[in-house]
Amino acid sequence: MLLLWEIILLLYPVSNHPFDRYAGFTDIAALREYSEKSLRRCVRVNTILSSVEELKSWAEEKEWQLEPVPWCNEGFFVDREDRTVPLGKDLLHLLGHFYFQEASSMLPVELLQPEPGEVILDMAAAPGSKTSQIAAAMQGRPASAPHGASVGRPASAPHGASVGKGVIVANDVQDARIKTLRSALQRSAVMNVIVTRKMGQWFGRHMTGRFDRVLIDAPCTAQGTCRKDPDALSFCSEQSTRKAAKLQRELLESAVHAAKIGGRIGYSTCTLTPEENEEVVCGILNKFSTQLLVIDPRKMALRRAPSKFDAAVKDAQIVQGTVGGHPFLRIWPQTYDTEGFFCAVLEKTAPTCEAEKVELKHFREKPLPRGQQREIAAFLKGRYGYNIIQDGEQLFDRGDHLAVTTEEVARFKLPAVDFCLGLPFGKRLRDIPVYIDHEMAVLRGGEATENVCVIQEEQLQHLLQGQDISCDASLLGHVLIRYRGWCIGRGRARNGMLKNHLPRWMIYHLQDVV
Repeated sequence: MLLLWEIILLLYPVSNHPFDRYAGFTDIAALREYSEKSLRRCVRVNTILSSVEELKSWAEEKEWQLEPVPWCNEGFFVDREDRTVPLGKDLLHLLGHFYFQEASSMLPVELLQPEPGEVILDMAAAPGSKTSQIAAAMQGRPASAPHGASVGRPASAPHGASVGKGVIVANDVQDARIKTLRSALQRSAVMNVIVTRKMGQWFGRHMTGRFDRVLIDAPCTAQGTCRKDPDALSFCSEQSTRKAAKLQRELLESAVHAAKIGGRIGYSTCTLTPEENEEVVCGILNKFSTQLLVIDPRKMALRRAPSKFDAAVKDAQIVQGTVGGHPFLRIWPQTYDTEGFFCAVLEKTAPTCEAEKVELKHFREKPLPRGQQREIAAFLKGRYGYNIIQDGEQLFDRGDHLAVTTEEVARFKLPAVDFCLGLPFGKRLRDIPVYIDHEMAVLRGGEATENVCVIQEEQLQHLLQGQDISCDASLLGHVLIRYRGWCIGRGRARNGMLKNHLPRWMIYHLQDVV
């Protein structure tokens, strides 16, 4: 028996324009109109480092107009009259306080609903937007938690006081994609993460039933991204669509096996083809008809009105026809003026395969002996007047560099060697136990009370141009640089001059701005 979507696609086959085949599902004129419009810029507040209040205050000062994303408290569309400085070169973006993420891309994690203390797999994690969103949610701190009453954070305001509770396994398959993933996680100060390099199918066989929640944001033909990349429509031939759908079925089945009983599985794509969306999920539901349930997003206790999803659920049901009717989310570009997107949320109610016996491996990095960690902690407390290393955190040795993660991550065992874990912590030097990395300075430096160089706007501009600046003559050695309450990085003071140690990438990124 042919499904409704199969009948319609036979009646409206692929023609000169890839969207013509959707004439039986939606208003093609509206689809084309919105697909040709510029995509609205959208950001998500990184609550590991910042707060919604902080972004709102910063936006008011910059004369940005913010419009809330309907399904994500931390998400905002950003409009600006003055666009002389690209939004991507904004200081708070470079410090990791907010992250560029398309509004529909925020949906999968909102529907996955991560909780502190859980073990979560992001199976296809690069470029890292959803992984960092998961990490922020696992703190258990609401988006509106205070990080300072005004723009800029006073030294006494809570900052970097907590890290994610639980374990995230962030996986991808290509070195180049993992490099991008690591960069995003480090800038977002994600500490409770293990990065792996495995085929997604591996997890279903070797980590069966290990995860409370699994997200598979599957590789796809990416039709929904055509508003920012018109070339995306050049890669959605019937052959490429079928090839993608085959891989997606394998990855979703692996995600189902990897989830615990009672665990939640989120499936999403940024494409519009039924073959990669409704067909993939319905196929898995047919295969595991007594072991899976579909969760209706309209009935979830989301932080914003669930009725917002009525249109998207109806559109997914139109594509399924009378045979399906499952409450998936199909987001056409015109539905919410976003990218095209698809989401489905499943719950595993019974075993789907028997777990194989596996040999657990040690991490690539070696845990630092407790005595050495206490020595480093005492040195940093004496240097900066604040506990840079906090309770529940563990240092790992990478040779001349150290990484920091949580004790929960340190106890978690994988049947494979990790690619990397945690957050860069610092470099061992001959004259001092450690010189903390930029990422740790940004995360914890806002609380430091000693060896801090407080700068003003003019000094900031010099630093961002790669220049050294004058400083208090009493400062000597490695110091943290604070601007309006935020730690923006590190420097080295001597004889009233501060050697600029801001990351080269940060200075390069701003060369044509300041």
